[in-house]
Amino acid sequence: MKKIIFAAAAALMMLIGTKANAQLYFGGSVAFSTSSFDDGQNTANSKTSGTSFKFMPEVGFRINDRMAVGGTIGYMHGIAALGSLDPNDYKGLLLAAAGVSGDRLSANNSVGVNVGGRKIDGVRFAPYFRFSIVNSRRFDLFVDGVIGYSSIKQENLNQATGAWVQGPTYGLLEIGARPGFLVKFDGHFSIMAHIGTAGFQNLTQTQINADNSKSTTTVSRIGLDVDSANIMLGFIFSL
Repeated sequence: MKKIIFAAAAALMMLIGTKANAQLYFGGSVAFSTSSFDDGQNTANSKTSGTSFKFMPEVGFRINDRMAVGGTIGYMHGIAALGSLDPNDYKGLLLAAAGVSGDRLSANNSVGVNVGGRKIDGVRFAPYFRFSIVNSRRFDLFVDGVIGYSSIKQENLNQATGAWVQGPTYGLLEIGARPGFLVKFDGHFSIMAHIGTAGFQNLTQTQINADNSKSTTTVSRIGLDVDSANIMLGFIFSL
């Protein structure tokens, strides 16, 4: 699947090469959230809290007033790394409350001893084709056709030793459409937002068992999703 993604990126670059008037642009998007969860049971594992964020640099070429090609590559932390699938789908694989990264679980006392938790980190590469549905002097409404792949790892906090140990790894493939808009301030600088996604997502979880054997779990979904972990704000600077 990675070969398909890189072949698609190469094809986009070849298309760019045929356009002498292509305009280079660069920028990026970020998303951030912090959450807490308390089940009200007043036990050692009652509370969890943490942060999620994405940082996605972007580069591309504007072919004409309505079409552009480009790609993003970036770093993700927490539940935000898992993209747009429903919590009832694969986020449940992590045994985490929806929207909570679960970096640490704290005992319900004044000391706040760390008794468990998880870290989720990943990298993402996603070439895209952008088409502007509405194109005006100050505003663009566009849709990105995206083929994205994320490599994600999880670390678990050992309750006995306090050390972080390797947990499952994940491979997330997304093929779909991401709507967004640009607010243009001048001929070079624009504010950008992506809002949700629609399409196909496939997540494969790989777990190393106690006997060193591997087990895999796969979850697939087709649908539309808009949530706080899937709304990103950023900017574009055109040369």
